[in-house]
Amino acid sequence: MTDFFLISWSEMFSSPENMIRYGGLTLILIVVFVETGLLIGLVIPGGDSLLLATGLLAGADVLQVPLGVLLVSMTAAGVAGDLLGYSLGKKMGKKLYRKKDTWYFKRKNLDRAQQFYKEKGKSAIVLGKFVPVVRTFNPLLAGVTGMPLGRFALLSLLGTALWISSLVVASYYLGRQFPQMKDYLHYAIPVIIFLSILPGFIQYMKERRKGADA
Repeated sequence: MTDFFLISWSEMFSSPENMIRYGGLTLILIVVFVETGLLIGLVIPGGDSLLLATGLLAGADVLQVPLGVLLVSMTAAGVAGDLLGYSLGKKMGKKLYRKKDTWYFKRKNLDRAQQFYKEKGKSAIVLGKFVPVVRTFNPLLAGVTGMPLGRFALLSLLGTALWISSLVVASYYLGRQFPQMKDYLHYAIPVIIFLSILPGFIQYMKERRKGADA
């Protein structure tokens, strides 16, 4: 019996697709919350691939939850996670920068997120939602730097709603149009992720060339 549960749990968390199939909406909301609410979100499979898989499976009627319910509940879970991350950052303060590397925390990831936060300013809370790792650290950094709670909550709501809606809605209608894609989800998700980050990558390369020419 113990072996059965071990296999089931390992299977469930082996991919975003299995998490949705086995855990349903409840597990989706927990993962969205944990990704920004707790640093262990860095090692849990989720993020963009979870949103894309959720939309595809909902569109193909594998996950039988209305689109509106998905968007509202996932946005609420994301904002709640951000607020928890913000409160942890406010509590930890500068101690965050003295934290040693662990299996889930890497200083290089913190430095990357801090650089993004410095460059983008307040817009980092919104834009950072579309950047893995930065998405997890931004609420902590907002708390550490003392950003007013009201401003942070508003930016978090805007960024979370844009991030979740853009990925879930696009993949939902893709699933409605091509329901057979649910059988090839492990192939479809990497392609969709690649297409979603391609514009940002092209812009990055353009800016890099400009910097080299200057």
